[in-house]
Amino acid sequence: MGKAKAVRTGPRAMLGYAVGLLSVTATLLVAQLQFNLQAAPVSLFLCAIMFTAWIGGLKAGVLATVLSLLSFKYYFLAPVHSLAVDSAEIPRLAVFALAAVFVLAITGAQKRSEEKLRQTARELQTNIEDLNRTQHELHKAQAELAHMTRLTTMGELTASIAHEVNQPLTAVVNNANACISLLEPASNRPGEVGPDGASNLEDIREALGEIRDDAERASAVVGRVRQLAKRAPVEKSLLDLKDVVKDVLALARYESVARRVTIRTDLSQELPRVSGDRVQLQQVLLNLVMNGMDAMNSVPEEKRILLVVGKQTAAAGTPAALLCVQDAGIGLKAEEMDRLFEAFYTTKPDGMGMGLAISRSIIEAHGGRLWAEPNSGPGATFLISLPAGGDNNS
Repeated sequence: MGKAKAVRTGPRAMLGYAVGLLSVTATLLVAQLQFNLQAAPVSLFLCAIMFTAWIGGLKAGVLATVLSLLSFKYYFLAPVHSLAVDSAEIPRLAVFALAAVFVLAITGAQKRSEEKLRQTARELQTNIEDLNRTQHELHKAQAELAHMTRLTTMGELTASIAHEVNQPLTAVVNNANACISLLEPASNRPGEVGPDGASNLEDIREALGEIRDDAERASAVVGRVRQLAKRAPVEKSLLDLKDVVKDVLALARYESVARRVTIRTDLSQELPRVSGDRVQLQQVLLNLVMNGMDAMNSVPEEKRILLVVGKQTAAAGTPAALLCVQDAGIGLKAEEMDRLFEAFYTTKPDGMGMGLAISRSIIEAHGGRLWAEPNSGPGATFLISLPAGGDNNS
């Protein structure tokens, strides 16, 4: 390593010395060509020193200073063409030497400052690149953690999802059997459809329509589950939050029925659209809905009411959308309010303590806020504020 450095710096040092020698030589040539020059070219020598120190560094600058002093004495101070110093010329030589050293020092300091600035810029660029890589890895880890949390939530909803798919499929089977019954005699009576002829066509058409509708219902449930379960990069688009709420409540519908929870919505028509990732916002809202139902497990059935409110508001003077999930559960203690969104903090016996922490990070990545407030009565309210995005008038 040391040898390699010596090999690299050797030619550079030689180049600096060569620059110093050439600079002083050029100064002498210019001075000799100016026959009408009445005084010694002090400024030219100082320029040569400055140029050499800037290009070749301190050592090359020292060489240029020594050569300039010798040349100044030899060619321009009496006695000329001699290195002997006349006592009368000592002040001029001393002033020149001081000026040369001063110029060398200033140029060297500027050169060092430039090198330090360049080194700082390189280090800053390296730090920025490292920071970008770290942020990229952090976003990947957050996305992976969010995906795992979604899978955990979907696991909790397995029974609900199975019921939501099984119900329309059962209807499909029943309607298909009805069609078979209506069509069964057709093979024994050519030219007719069913025992009552063409009159059964209307019943068959109705049954087939119901089969189509139920199949679409089942497909919609599977589509919602698949959308939440898939691992995909964040894709932001202009979203209608009313559709996001609708999809989430459709997933949680059977779970709410099984837990005897009544879910009510109050979504304003003025609720602005937002720019966001549909899957991530569904994940946050589903987590809040599930938490709200969990909070009401010990509440009498007739009081298990979950209210989802959506309205327009303003945040920092700009239009925003506000979603509120209000439960009538056991509420939150003051000490819980402070730690509620910390990672691995949970109020549930079997909770992981990651749902709310991930939800907050998702909302903050969307430029919004997620916080909790105690109700004036029983329960608590979780609020999501998101900046309005795009043209909300269309």
